[in-house]
Amino acid sequence: MKATRALLSGFLLLFCLALQAQEVFRPWEGIREKSRVRLWHYSPEKGPARATGIIILPGGSYHHLGIRNEGHLVAARLVKEGYTAFVLRYSTGMYGYSYPVMMEDVQRAVMLVKENASEYGISPDSVGLIGFSAGGHLAGWMGTYYDTDYLARYGLAPAFSLRPAFVAMIYPVVSMTNELAHERSRRNLIASDHAEDLRKSLSLECNVRKDMPPVFLMACMDDPVVDPLNTIRYGEALEEQKVPHRLLLYEHGGHGFGYNPGKTNDIEELWIQEFLLWLDTEINH
Repeated sequence: MKATRALLSGFLLLFCLALQAQEVFRPWEGIREKSRVRLWHYSPEKGPARATGIIILPGGSYHHLGIRNEGHLVAARLVKEGYTAFVLRYSTGMYGYSYPVMMEDVQRAVMLVKENASEYGISPDSVGLIGFSAGGHLAGWMGTYYDTDYLARYGLAPAFSLRPAFVAMIYPVVSMTNELAHERSRRNLIASDHAEDLRKSLSLECNVRKDMPPVFLMACMDDPVVDPLNTIRYGEALEEQKVPHRLLLYEHGGHGFGYNPGKTNDIEELWIQEFLLWLDTEINH
């Protein structure tokens, strides 16, 4: 009974959070049939709004999405800081989707946000991504391959470059190599019949480019789910290519906590404060 009540309370909180969004979009309406992809839009209600928009990509091993504490609660916090936020429910393995459908979803979301930026009071050149766990991989994937056209097969031609202004990756999946891969994320992302070259191209630490957007990285050394070496190796690759970045490693914290006010541990508040400071010092010029 207690478990049922807790589950019901969680659903009610998520429902209430989603209701706070100003708009909910169906990015593939009229393009894909029966798409579950949604984009929730949150805008600041009080005080001056910033020109930066942030698209949030929850994690969930590319199988499901932890959309509450890695999505709507993060958006609520960012809105309090004057940011316009968007939570993307992208396609996952739970519903039979794999590579490259989730990247199509992200590119479509960036396209829509940039092309409607004036309505949101933001700059199309100041749209960034923050992703958690597998969502962190998706954010980094976009930061690496933003100019690979995943939308061409739909006949879509973005009016703006899809390059993010920045990429934030929180306890991210990074590698698809046998050494470092989070096996469940890799299994849901890449079908078993895909060539080895695809694993290499989606191992982000092997494909850092000098013209990538700035990157914010965070992981915990006691992470029991995704090996923190994913983050460490990625930071080393960014350093080698001289890509501007900030790397945070905490001794304790684990995995999957996102941001959950009132039920938070110290790391949750620490990382988001550091992220906000990084935005102010490195991005909001």
